[in-house]
Amino acid sequence: MPLDAISTPTIVDAIPFKGKTLWAINGYEADAQVAIEIKAAPGAGKSLYITAVVITSNDADAYPWLQDEDDTVLFGRLFPILTSGGFSLVKEFSKPIKLVSNKALELKSAAAGNVSIWIEGATAED
Repeated sequence: MPLDAISTPTIVDAIPFKGKTLWAINGYEADAQVAIEIKAAPGAGKSLYITAVVITSNDADAYPWLQDEDDTVLFGRLFPILTSGGFSLVKEFSKPIKLVSNKALELKSAAAGNVSIWIEGATAED
């Protein structure tokens, strides 16, 4: 039986040096059922690269994830271990996740619920 949902994010050995700009995003949302842009598309010939993620939620039903603007899942859907509480996830990628060229990064959740994020990454030329 296949998985209910599958994604295959692009993982790269390193972020290209040309045009490289580091960034970090810290935010909070009470209802991400409609995707929320958290990092705008960088422009033609550039991509976003994710190097670290912290996602927390105090709502057992939020199940947050990161996706690009075309709804391609990059990281998550994250489920709590216990049904009575939230969760916290910290992940530093040894090899960055690369978004498709000129795509925005979004946060989305399955239901209303508090979700906070810290994301580190870079923008660089393809």
